[in-house]
Amino acid sequence: MIARAKSMGVELTAEAAEEVLAYLDAMLATNEQINLTSIRDREQAIVLHALDSVAFQLTGLVPRHVLDLGTGNGFPGVGVAALHPRATVLLMDKTGKKVRAVTACLLTARLDRIETIQMDAAQAPALRKDFRHGFDLVTARAVARPEAVAPLAEPLVRPGGHLALWLEHGAELPERLGRFRRQALRTYELPEPAVRKRVIALYRQHA
Repeated sequence: MIARAKSMGVELTAEAAEEVLAYLDAMLATNEQINLTSIRDREQAIVLHALDSVAFQLTGLVPRHVLDLGTGNGFPGVGVAALHPRATVLLMDKTGKKVRAVTACLLTARLDRIETIQMDAAQAPALRKDFRHGFDLVTARAVARPEAVAPLAEPLVRPGGHLALWLEHGAELPERLGRFRRQALRTYELPEPAVRKRVIALYRQHA
């Protein structure tokens, strides 16, 4: 995984690679009982989940408080957490079954520093006052169109904080999304056996 990450321009430590792969293996095992991903092949899952997530390093950000919105199977949140072990990382999803499965996978992978919560992102600022502008980074991958994700992230990201969106290369990326302004685009190519171009769109929230 380290060599394939390097081909993308990502420098992974052995510890980060081990954490991501330990979680991935736990997730794939759980996937036999609970549908967390349509990808059954481990090598493809390494590329499409693990490597796609650690591509976050290309943004150059060093976040402290991260929320992975609509986490689904735990990626990209787990990848960001592996890259930044000192950051607090919260994986949020409104589907209880998925949250319970992801929590079990984190325990299996011994990633107890990563937290999970079952909550609808639209209700989060009202239900948890500490979440309101409580994160310097919100991530979202395969959740919804940017125009739908931005209003959910806006009350959760502090002024000056960022929204990172994982998208297919060529996706429409507006310059503005509410109070977010597009700051950078990081394009990369995933390696074999699932070659494809991807982009992380980085938006910064203005006061």
